[in-house]
Amino acid sequence: KLSYLNEELIRRYLFYLDAKARGLDERPKVQEILRNLEINVLANQLMQDEIGNLTVTSSEVEDFYNIYKDQYQQAEERKIREIAVDSEQEAKDVLIELLKGADFATLASARSRAESASKEGDLGFIKKGQRGADFAAFDEVAFSRSLNTGQISNIFKVKERYYIIKVEAIRGGQARPLSEVWDEINRSVLFLKQQQKLQEISANLLKKSKVVIYEDKIK
Repeated sequence: KLSYLNEELIRRYLFYLDAKARGLDERPKVQEILRNLEINVLANQLMQDEIGNLTVTSSEVEDFYNIYKDQYQQAEERKIREIAVDSEQEAKDVLIELLKGADFATLASARSRAESASKEGDLGFIKKGQRGADFAAFDEVAFSRSLNTGQISNIFKVKERYYIIKVEAIRGGQARPLSEVWDEINRSVLFLKQQQKLQEISANLLKKSKVVIYEDKIK
């Protein structure tokens, strides 16, 4: 492979010399391409020179984390068991049995019309939105802050069925520790600092130059 690469480099260089000798670099289209390449190479090098030595301090990472901590929360998951029936009266009858102490899983197997009845109404751990837009009303109840572990909901309707659910467990929902997201935040803060630096340089250069931008001509 190394031999092939060397041969390829030599061949391309010989082609380059012959192209120069033939004056191909004087063609307008080639000159335009070369100018664009020069602009891109030099502009990228300038940007790298200006932002390449930027660093992020520990306090900057900590400040960013404290400001945007909510964005670093683990998704909350809830272990839900459901009973879905076809009429409000049937749902009321089921709720009365539950309030009298009937076992939720047993009633789900016997009375629920949902597919989960074969699993005693057990949906496992689910996230908000996992069941799709049609179950937005379901999520509103299932992930309500007023419904805690071990509690049973009131009757609510989703599409054509009446539901009663039980929250069996809750996990997640807490902010991920700073140590876990340190590198992620460090990259974010560095990127923001780099963009701010480039914006400052661009603004200063525009002030010094006589460049006029005709936005209607930009395609």
